[in-house]
Amino acid sequence: MAAVGPLCIPQLARGAAGMGSPPPAATQVRSLSLTLLEAHRLPVRLAPHPFCIISLNQVKVCRTQVKCPPDPIWEEDFLLEDLPSDVTSFTITLYTKGKRSKDMEMAEVTVELDSLVNCEEMEEWFSLGGLTPPIREDWGSLRMRIRYVHEVIMPLSEYTTFKELVVDDELHLVSVLADLCHKDRMPLASAMLRVFRSERKEALLLREMNDREIDREEETSTLFRMTSLTTTLMDHYMRSTGHEFLRHTVHDSILRVMDGRQSCELNPSKLDSPSEACANAEHLLSVLDSVVESIFSAVDHCPKMLRYICHCLQKKVAAKWPHDTLVKTRVVSGFIFLRLLCPAILNPRQFNLITDTPSETASRSLILVAKCLQNLANLVEFGAKEPWMEVVNPFILKNKNRMMRFLDEIANIPEEPEPDEAIVGDPARDLATLHHICAVHKEDLLSQSNEMPILKKVATITDMLSKHRQHYMDTAR
Repeated sequence: MAAVGPLCIPQLARGAAGMGSPPPAATQVRSLSLTLLEAHRLPVRLAPHPFCIISLNQVKVCRTQVKCPPDPIWEEDFLLEDLPSDVTSFTITLYTKGKRSKDMEMAEVTVELDSLVNCEEMEEWFSLGGLTPPIREDWGSLRMRIRYVHEVIMPLSEYTTFKELVVDDELHLVSVLADLCHKDRMPLASAMLRVFRSERKEALLLREMNDREIDREEETSTLFRMTSLTTTLMDHYMRSTGHEFLRHTVHDSILRVMDGRQSCELNPSKLDSPSEACANAEHLLSVLDSVVESIFSAVDHCPKMLRYICHCLQKKVAAKWPHDTLVKTRVVSGFIFLRLLCPAILNPRQFNLITDTPSETASRSLILVAKCLQNLANLVEFGAKEPWMEVVNPFILKNKNRMMRFLDEIANIPEEPEPDEAIVGDPARDLATLHHICAVHKEDLLSQSNEMPILKKVATITDMLSKHRQHYMDTAR
């Protein structure tokens, strides 16, 4: 977003005074959360190597990876915070990657911000309009998930009582919102986690929410497999605290795959010649050997609080399923590998591990590395459905016991450590987000207040904050 600043009007709260005046009592902030999911029916001949660039006021601010047409899947997230006040729309431009010539822009779609409902997530297909000859009506379409937020953030002191209800040790409000909020799950998790971390109570939040999810589950095979507020909280926490761990585990292997030209492809249908399979398999196994050595030696670089949470997970599942000898291993691997290490390998740019976009060959190789690591973490070999992957099975068998020891070591922090230093953030903004979510679901909260009386107090405080917010808005006019 730094590139946009010089070209845009600085954003101030309405009614803000000039230099030397006291800061405004409330601020207005706009943000855009955008997930570019996939495209459909792109013209293969005209866009053989498609990628997308997101622009604000004709300034390019972010881009996707290069994928294969006609139906590429990106599933890439972008968060554009503190939008300047003169930004009224965003544009997604479809490019095709040039091998020797420059990249070519092919089609685009523009979305007006005033067409979006404030604080409401939407997911739709958008038709692309062509930019270059030959002129054609059908350039395909893009599917995007969009959430536009225009917030009025009051002074932190306004939220004092509300914050006490949010971080209450019994987690009454958190548990109710977990069941009510589906489309709001991502902003709810982000704001909730930051508020608890600012109070140094993240262990309570993560431990209790994990325990409640385990209590609800009947089968180990589906434990933490569905996306929920609990898994989203864990995803956000691991991602926000695990960067050093990722650099010590997967970073070097990702760079090795990106810098080299050797493919890891084993699928015969994707090979130019069957003779390539042997060299590719040798390279894949070499990368796998390297990355597991880095992972297995990086236990001490895993955040202690995350390791303690893993210990709590193991203790809880062992008590519930005492006869399942592998459940302790799989509950930890389900988070450390399925939700942290493997996603970082699949999309290293999203985890701030690299700045360049991997080539198509490197992207495919990273997919295969992550796939093999996930099988190893699941303690499962490749079978008849993918016979070309069976060459990896000796690697899995060789490392199964080491994997189990590694996961037990990760979870070997039985006492709750001191929390990280309270994060530097904007708690008023996070509490404003939580207030808005409670306001949207106020009637649902009231309907459950007979069983949980504290929710009546939440609804009352929510109403009060809404009135105060309106007062600040009226004053700013």
